[in-house]
Amino acid sequence: PKRPVDRVYRMAWCGSVTLHDREGHALGSIRYGRMPGGSGLEMCETMADDVVGLLEKAKDLKVVKLADGGADVWKVMDEVVTAERVGVKQVTRLVDLWHLMEKLGTAARVIHGEGKASQVVSRWKLRLLNSGKATSEIWAELKSSGKEQVRVGDTRPVHEAMTYLANNADRMNYAAARRAGLAVGSGNIEATCKSLVTMRMKRPGARWKERTGNEMLQLRALGQSSRWPDGMALTLAPLRRAVRRAS
Repeated sequence: PKRPVDRVYRMAWCGSVTLHDREGHALGSIRYGRMPGGSGLEMCETMADDVVGLLEKAKDLKVVKLADGGADVWKVMDEVVTAERVGVKQVTRLVDLWHLMEKLGTAARVIHGEGKASQVVSRWKLRLLNSGKATSEIWAELKSSGKEQVRVGDTRPVHEAMTYLANNADRMNYAAARRAGLAVGSGNIEATCKSLVTMRMKRPGARWKERTGNEMLQLRALGQSSRWPDGMALTLAPLRRAVRRAS
């Protein structure tokens, strides 16, 4: 091309603090976002402060950290959102079930073919939701298939599914989470990524600088979290001055 363009993909930060009922259904979310140049650590600290505020109003709430398997995300969350910080005995850690099922689905198609894969995945999902031993059993089943090194394009789906299970096994006790009435899916965070970032910041013709884009995301997060009036009151309070008629 006469004018080559470099595409540089960078990760924006998104999060949500979501209240669930005792069945694990979402009731409402507070949304958060930062541009790639913003601080994920700062965002998590803000989230932790809001969790503390919620626990002051309802001390019996259970706290769950829920995300995909990204090591960078878990590093930040584990550093900031701790039981000591929010004031509870335990913070449950879970990798999103649907990210795991996506990887298992790809592996199942390699092992069993398109025809039987969906049936196998349904069986694995049922086992994960009802047995605390499911991750080790599924890992062993993948290993015994003998197809760990089978390639599909540039990927090795069975190997990648086994690695995902091995790296995140301590955050995959979905059976215990279900018994406790906890959510096991990060759909609220995925929805935040779409509504907060994708629909506004990535639409055709959009151009952003780091600072102003970061400010826009935070304002948009206020609007999507039913916090706009309170946010504006705090933001504009230092700018307000009393006016006294002199004559």
